[in-house]
Amino acid sequence: LPNPPGAPVIMERSATSITLMWDSGNPLPVSYYIIQYRPSSSTDPFKEIDAIATTRYSVGGLSPYSHYHFRVVAVNSIGRGPPSQTVEARTAEQAPSSPPRRVRGRMLSGSTAMVQWEEPEEANGQVVGYRVYYTQWEKEMVRGANFLNIRDLTPNKTYYIRVLAFTAVGDGPLSSDLHIIAKTGVPSQPTELKAEVKSETSILLSWIPPAHSGTDAITGYELIYRLGDQPEQKISFDPSSSYLLKNLKPFSTYIFQLAARSKHGLGAFTSEITVQTPQT
Repeated sequence: LPNPPGAPVIMERSATSITLMWDSGNPLPVSYYIIQYRPSSSTDPFKEIDAIATTRYSVGGLSPYSHYHFRVVAVNSIGRGPPSQTVEARTAEQAPSSPPRRVRGRMLSGSTAMVQWEEPEEANGQVVGYRVYYTQWEKEMVRGANFLNIRDLTPNKTYYIRVLAFTAVGDGPLSSDLHIIAKTGVPSQPTELKAEVKSETSILLSWIPPAHSGTDAITGYELIYRLGDQPEQKISFDPSSSYLLKNLKPFSTYIFQLAARSKHGLGAFTSEITVQTPQT
């Protein structure tokens, strides 16, 4: 059987590939090589790339900014030999491929809003900062924090806020709009409004309640919905994070928007979401 090849050396890195080079480690001819690799944190069996005829190879299809273990096996006419020494390498960074999570906000005063968020699910690298855009597409840069106080807002005006994360390589995608009315104590919009069809005549809505302080507690919600081009209908209900709508028409498209209320007034509505009930 062949000897183990020399430990692979990392020659190049991209966000999704690692190029390896190794010494044959064998005085006699080798039929081909096998590269074995897996994420460093994994205990799964190594994946294998077979029938490599050279001593340099680029392993693709990797995740950005992730650690992997690599080793090489030589094969001759008798069979495969023992693996080389294992080496670890990390792929390069890439711009985030998902927006910041759980973007939410609340008014601290009649002209100052606090916006908060969490790191993107797919950061693809070290997030070095965030950009917060708001109505008129003014821009604020944030480093080393996951919140921003936006000052000097115009009272009673509705603001639309979006956040993106960036790495050293580039910007990720923007979050969905967050709507805030610049009025003390009024809630921002509920976030992550989702609709789940429960039957041909019922839909379950769910959401994450707006951030609020103790004196600005949510006292209820207002839901507006409509069937196609028909007039809007309005429902008010007590504080919750879900609501089941019944007696809807089968095989029909409904449009929903939701707003939270406090003792100071009604907050901004979410963007519209659309869902279709199934046929009977």
